[in-house]
Amino acid sequence: MKKKSLLQELITLGLTLMVISVVIGGLVAFVYETTKEQIAMNNAVNADDLAVIMPGTETIEDFAGEFEANEVITEMYRAKNGDEVIGHVYKMTVNGYKPGLTILAGIDKDGNLVAAKVTQSSETPGLGALVAEEAFISQFTGKTTAADFQVVKGTAASENEIVAVSGATISSNAVASAINEAVKFHKQNILGEEVVEEKAPEATIETLLLTGDEMVEIEGEYQTFEVKTAGEVTGYIVITSHAGYYQDMPMTIAVGFDNATKKISNIVVLEQNETKGLGDVIEQEGFQQLFQGKDAQELTVEIYSGASESSKGAFKAVNQAILYYNDVLMQGGN
Repeated sequence: MKKKSLLQELITLGLTLMVISVVIGGLVAFVYETTKEQIAMNNAVNADDLAVIMPGTETIEDFAGEFEANEVITEMYRAKNGDEVIGHVYKMTVNGYKPGLTILAGIDKDGNLVAAKVTQSSETPGLGALVAEEAFISQFTGKTTAADFQVVKGTAASENEIVAVSGATISSNAVASAINEAVKFHKQNILGEEVVEEKAPEATIETLLLTGDEMVEIEGEYQTFEVKTAGEVTGYIVITSHAGYYQDMPMTIAVGFDNATKKISNIVVLEQNETKGLGDVIEQEGFQQLFQGKDAQELTVEIYSGASESSKGAFKAVNQAILYYNDVLMQGGN
């Protein structure tokens, strides 16, 4: 029998290996195609998480592709028991004190929050990481969604108030903000409800806590209003802008000045694009109170609820108004 040459043996071996590789590759591809959907579902939300946020769920189906991408909500699922949809599950990823804070929320078919769970966190151990603990996250369990959830310090006074983890306001606000985003999406897109955005505040005599019966706009470097009482100028409202966390999206703040006392009566944030649940705390009443009754002299920056860059931007805007009030308005100029 004639022996094969070395070249023939190498060709035969190569062809054999190629056939084996093709067969194995085909089998792997077949198995992947037939199981990839189930694998994706298993990786998406595990049974333990579902038992917390949507008890009674047998299967879930992804419906994110039916809507435009959402920067906070990264995954969306219908929760089913048999053929019945019993609720919806949302996965959100936001920045807390550190990036990558991931929260699951289950909303039942009536639009109420079943429960929430923090599934991934890089928050500070012993502080922000405590938002994943039962003491904090269980505050969302079984809550109605008639109003946005608000994080407070101390004691909750209403159904929608959530008590912050002590020393971790940023992380607490991040969780509440993520859940609010899921609720808002659910109301608009699943329940078909019209979600009315809160009306932006206005610079008025009342909102600036001034006394007067007339506002008259005057020309100048900044948008400015004289506040008059029986024709006499008794105060000013000066509107200035300064960048906060985002350099290209400055905040706009109105500052009220009482001429009799030479003090700041109040401030009102008219426009801001700071991070939800973090920098946007500058709109809270507690932040306004940092300025009320202060002398109309340059103020030292105070950091409010961890929103450092937003606080700095707001204080700089107020200081611009103070400088204009003293150096221009009170000198008879405009």
